[in-house]
Amino acid sequence: MTDLPTANDTAAVRALRRCMLMSLYAIFKQYPYAAVELKQLEEDCRSSTKEVNWNMVYLEKCGYVELGKSVEAPPYVASTATLTADGIDLIEDGDEFNRRFPDNSP
Repeated sequence: MTDLPTANDTAAVRALRRCMLMSLYAIFKQYPYAAVELKQLEEDCRSSTKEVNWNMVYLEKCGYVELGKSVEAPPYVASTATLTADGIDLIEDGDEFNRRFPDNSP
């Protein structure tokens, strides 16, 4: 059995999800049809493969991202990710985006 997450853990997870969504949005604005490799998100957000994997699955389950699944993806859960219309709408609704994924940077 794993321990329940602490407030610091939860804040770190939300910060990572925010970073991943913002990275995908920035790329979407430049190249609307681009699919982003998860390795790039790992680097952009200074995270680990494990953290990127389970957080991307969470964002997919929320309907904010679409994962491009491929047999050539390991160690990632998918080869690429793109924002969905719901993901774009969430980011563009600043109040809701900040409520779901607060910006805790200093």
